Amino acid sequence: MPLEIRPRSRWTELVLNQPPRNVLDREMLTALVGALDELSAVDAPVLLIKANGKHFSTGYSIKDIPEEVFHRDPSVRALAPFEQLMDRLTNYPAPIVAAVQGDAYGGAVELLACCDLRVAAEGVRLGVPPVRLGLVYSHTGLRRMIRGFGSPMVREMLMTGEAITADRAFRVGFFNRLVAAGELDQSADHLMETMAKGGPSALRGTRRILNLLEEAEVLPDEALNEIAELRHASWSGEEFVKARDAFINKRPSPFAREE
Repeated sequence: MPLEIRPRSRWTELVLNQPPRNVLDREMLTALVGALDELSAVDAPVLLIKANGKHFSTGYSIKDIPEEVFHRDPSVRALAPFEQLMDRLTNYPAPIVAAVQGDAYGGAVELLACCDLRVAAEGVRLGVPPVRLGLVYSHTGLRRMIRGFGSPMVREMLMTGEAITADRAFRVGFFNRLVAAGELDQSADHLMETMAKGGPSALRGTRRILNLLEEAEVLPDEALNEIAELRHASWSGEEFVKARDAFINKRPSPFAREE
């Protein structure tokens, strides 16, 4: 079972359950989309997203990054399970909190950026390394990360491909709470209980307005077309093929230059 759904008295927990890496494969993505659709159609409780195992999630499997996520046609991209999940998270009626017990990479960082509040255990690391694979990240994902981390931090993370510590993410405001690993569940529960003191309709309305303000599309069609071309060219290009093969076979990056 890739996903556990745990109803609590005042909220519902969605627990990624493919340890140790909790890869965002098609099965996991489909389970998350299905759970969000089902909960939205009933009473849309406040959500706490968690994970079992060493990592929160290492994102996509490098071997299985699908073309549809990098397709030129936005209608094709919109049908990709990953994009459907980001859409469901963004448009879920009630607030979403994430409790991060382990490292998160790639698409998992965007998943966290779609949440309203985030609590992390000390020692967690976050990384978004597509450039090291010769890939260009989506503008929608970058926008979500920029509003969570701020532009300077996102530029560093994306352009260097290096992971940052939870402490740095906390200092720029991405994490709302940073606690010892043994205190993570208690801290997340306290945050959920505090939020539950608010009116459900007021919480939903506030989340909706904030998301409308942050998600408003302002790029002209020409820019969107250019972005789509850059992303598809990266997925279908020689750089990605070389970097993917090097990663799978545990060889050094093909872009590294020896001194």
